[in-house]
Amino acid sequence: MTTDAQPEFDAGNWGKMARFAVAAGVVLSAATVAILLMVNPPKQCPSWTPLWQMLAVLSAPLLAMTGFVAIRWNWVAREAAKHQRRTMLFERLFGPMTPPAIPATYFMLSLCVAGSLLSQLPLFALVIQCTNWLRF
Repeated sequence: MTTDAQPEFDAGNWGKMARFAVAAGVVLSAATVAILLMVNPPKQCPSWTPLWQMLAVLSAPLLAMTGFVAIRWNWVAREAAKHQRRTMLFERLFGPMTPPAIPATYFMLSLCVAGSLLSQLPLFALVIQCTNWLRF
């Protein structure tokens, strides 16, 4: 009896941690959008336009990419494993190499956390530039 079941890469809760990081990034970005829609800009920031641009150019693509990785966790991990098994041009030219000892799921989790943190740059800019909270 042969089973062609695909391996699951969700052991150790890597996928759950990535989903949590992305969900937190989405919630904070939604809070940023709510602030920009409902609050008039203070005199320190005469216009919200740069923050809207940062949300559109930085936050939205990062959250979309990391959201895809977090939602399709097993598929992305399987594709990464297939990619690691391929013989690369460098190996054809110079011989076999030892693959890195970093699991693909660890890299994927780091990608999701870093993407979620970087997507919060508009909120960080809003707090630093447009409020007096952190000024002494």
